[in-house]
Amino acid sequence: MKIAAASLVSFGLLFAMPAYAQINDPDDDVVARATVQRDPAMSAWNAGDFETAEIEFKRNAFCALRAERNFIAGVESARDSAIDSNISASTGIPSSAAGPNGAAISAATSASNAPLGNPGNNFINKNSNTKRTCEDRGFQLYMMGLSQLKLGKKDEAKASLIRAAAMRKNLFDAHFRIALLEYQDGDLEKAHKHFKKLRKLEPKCRGCNSKDEVRAQIEYLDNLL
Repeated sequence: MKIAAASLVSFGLLFAMPAYAQINDPDDDVVARATVQRDPAMSAWNAGDFETAEIEFKRNAFCALRAERNFIAGVESARDSAIDSNISASTGIPSSAAGPNGAAISAATSASNAPLGNPGNNFINKNSNTKRTCEDRGFQLYMMGLSQLKLGKKDEAKASLIRAAAMRKNLFDAHFRIALLEYQDGDLEKAHKHFKKLRKLEPKCRGCNSKDEVRAQIEYLDNLL
C-alpha cells in the first residue's frame, strides 16, 4: 500500500454527512429502520444544531439501553415464572408455601415476576411517550459520534464510534472514520485494524445502496495506509 503523509488526509470526508444506507444483513436490520427516525435528535442534526444533537442522541442511547435491560428482565421473569410453575406441578407444593425455616418464599417470586408491561414491544418501539427513539443503541452512539466530530470533539467521537461499531457490525462508515482518526493520532496499527474490518464488510454490500461509497472508502484508505 502507498505511504501518504498525514497532511493528505481529506478530513472533509471525516466530517461529512452520515452514510444512512447500511449493508443488507437479514440478521441485523435494526440499523436500517433506525436511520429513518424522526425525533429531536435527528431534527437537531438536520438543523445543524450539533450540540443539541449530541445530547439527544446520548439520551436516545441511554433510553435504548434501558429498553434492552427491561426486555432482558422480562425474559428472566418469564423464565422464573415457568420454573416455579413446573416445580408446583411436579411436587404439588405451591410456590408460595413456607420455606424450611417457616419463612414465606412468595415475596421474592412475586417481586421477580412483577409485570413489566410488554418488554418486547418496548424494545422494538421506536418512539416512547416523549417521542424519543429508544432502540438501536449502536446507531444512536454512531450519530452521537458524528455530532461530536462536527463539534471538534475528536477523542469523544472516536470513543463513541468504537462503541457503536462494536454493537453494530455492519456500520461500515464507523470503521472508516475510526481508521482516519487513528491515522491522525499516529496509531497506524489501529488504523489498519479498522481498515481490515471495513474490507471484510465490503462483500456483504454488493447489493446495498452504498456499495460505491464503501468501495471509495476502501480505496481511499488503501492509498492512505
